Amino acid sequence: MSRKNRYETNYDRLEELMGQPLGQLESERTYRLRSDQGFMALVVERLPRCLETGAAVLSLCHYFEQHGDLCQDPEMTVRAFLPGSTAFLGMVPATDISHGRLEALTFQQSIPPLYHEVYPEPGRYHPRLRESLNDFLTTWLRNLAAQGHRPVTEDR
Repeated sequence: MSRKNRYETNYDRLEELMGQPLGQLESERTYRLRSDQGFMALVVERLPRCLETGAAVLSLCHYFEQHGDLCQDPEMTVRAFLPGSTAFLGMVPATDISHGRLEALTFQQSIPPLYHEVYPEPGRYHPRLRESLNDFLTTWLRNLAAQGHRPVTEDR
C-alpha cells in the first residue's frame, strides 16, 4: 500500500476533526469546532459545489470581532474530492482513488486585508501559491488537532 500524499492526508485530518465523513456535511449549515484550551473556534461551512469539478467546497474560518464587525483570521476555502472521485486527478493526485483529497483554493484575512486565489479563472492557476496554501493547510489542520478542536452543537 502506498503512502498517502498531502491532499489525502489533509482530507483525513479534516474528516477526523469534523468527527464525520465530509460527504455528510450539509449545505446551509454551520459547524463549530472548539478547543478547551482557549483557542479561537473554527467555523466550517459547506458552500455550493465547485462548478468545474463537482467537488464539495468548504469554508474553514476563525473569526474575531473588532468594532462590532466579524473579521476572518484567517479563512480558507478548500475543495473536497470525496473518496472514489476521479475528478481533477491530474492536478490533485491520489495514491488510491478510494482516498478522499482536500485542496486549498483561497486564503483571506481581514487585518491586514489579504486575499489569495489559486484558480483565478477556469484553466488558469498560480503554482507557487497553490503549493504555499496547501502547505499552510497542512500546518493549520495539524495545529487544530494539537489544540484539541472538537465539534460542538451545530448552528442552523
